[in-house]
Amino acid sequence: MLSWELWLAMSGITFFATFIQVLTGFGFGLVAVPLLLFVLPSQQALLAGMILSMMGSSVQGFQMRRLVRRDLVLRLLLIGIPGLALGVVLSGYMNELYIKGMVGIILIGYVAYQWVQLKSSALEKKVPEEGDINASSKGFVMVAFSSGLLNGLAAIPGPPVVALLIKHLTKDVFQATTVTFFFFQYAMTSALKILVFRESFTLPFGITLVSMILAVVLGYVAGQPFRKKINEAQFKKLVYGLLFIIGVTSLTEPLKGLFF
Repeated sequence: MLSWELWLAMSGITFFATFIQVLTGFGFGLVAVPLLLFVLPSQQALLAGMILSMMGSSVQGFQMRRLVRRDLVLRLLLIGIPGLALGVVLSGYMNELYIKGMVGIILIGYVAYQWVQLKSSALEKKVPEEGDINASSKGFVMVAFSSGLLNGLAAIPGPPVVALLIKHLTKDVFQATTVTFFFFQYAMTSALKILVFRESFTLPFGITLVSMILAVVLGYVAGQPFRKKINEAQFKKLVYGLLFIIGVTSLTEPLKGLFF
């Protein structure tokens, strides 16, 4: 079992990550996994990030179920299965430092890409139009495969999918579609990881996850009043700033191990 201090830290991480996901429709794994790696062993941190995200996604997804683009969710999941399987297998050969370093690189790269997108969208002032995503294109296939691969490796399926969908879907449809996709993607990955790394899913670990339900609920409730009121562009800048800091922090320890 975790010490009282680590349990409080994990509760705070869970609350904050759920709060972010309620506001944006994504981001639980981006926020939670790098921080959970400082609290839990690597495979448990990945499992915790996915299972806790599923708890929050199930509530939010049910609330917005009528807006979900089920066609996109299904195709992303099916095409991503080979990448998911490969990622889970590869994660077994990576130690905690490698996973932290990879997560840091993903976060920094993702934040840099989204900052460029924010700048360009501010200049274009383009409103997303639904229905213009070619699900049979090579780009879509690469997005789905890489999302599955990143989820299997580091429990972070979001960056490729978010980068694609945010250009083509309105805010509410985007949120409904992403949280539904993440729920099923995490469900498949969690089942596969528990099967492959069953020694990581112990009874004390399971009890700790159950004890996080309150933090998930509080994060969900706290996020609701802000979801429609907050200035989305300013909030995204704040979130990306925090993610950049987390990414740099995640890279610090692996770089020390590499050069010192």
